[in-house]
Amino acid sequence: MRASCLVAFVAFVVLAAVACGAPAPARPALVAADAATPLPPLSLRLLSGEPWSPAASAGRVLVLDVWATYCEPCRDSFPKLDRLATTYPDVDVVAISVDEEDAVVHRFLAEVPARFTIARDPEMTVREPPLGITRLPTVLVVDRRGRVRFRAEELPEERYDALPALVEELRAE
Repeated sequence: MRASCLVAFVAFVVLAAVACGAPAPARPALVAADAATPLPPLSLRLLSGEPWSPAASAGRVLVLDVWATYCEPCRDSFPKLDRLATTYPDVDVVAISVDEEDAVVHRFLAEVPARFTIARDPEMTVREPPLGITRLPTVLVVDRRGRVRFRAEELPEERYDALPALVEELRAE
């Protein structure tokens, strides 16, 4: 019993120290333009059935969010993406669902509305190189010249709050 009390006390002290003294996470930074890689060509379809590719966003900042309906952090991020899309109408926000069936995406969107573009990748082509996305959600921020300037895998919901600052930086370039 004493050992379990000691373990509980140590865990409490560690958690208290982390909660009280840990520095706030640093704001994500953009990759320098000269070091950024071009977004590879993608050919997907929108939920409406129309074709979509990043070429539709040429000359605009593009935020790509790769997600699935079964991913809880993805669900939590949708209101932030929605706010980003409505705050910056000159920025394209596209969420790429890797769910296999359109019906599950439609059900999800009935619960969690989105005023941004929903693309579909049921074949999960984004998993293949050069993108190689294996974790959800993954966010890519692409500059006006089509270069990936920010990439984050398994982005927690609270880190979506940093996206507007990144978008502002790219809009100013």
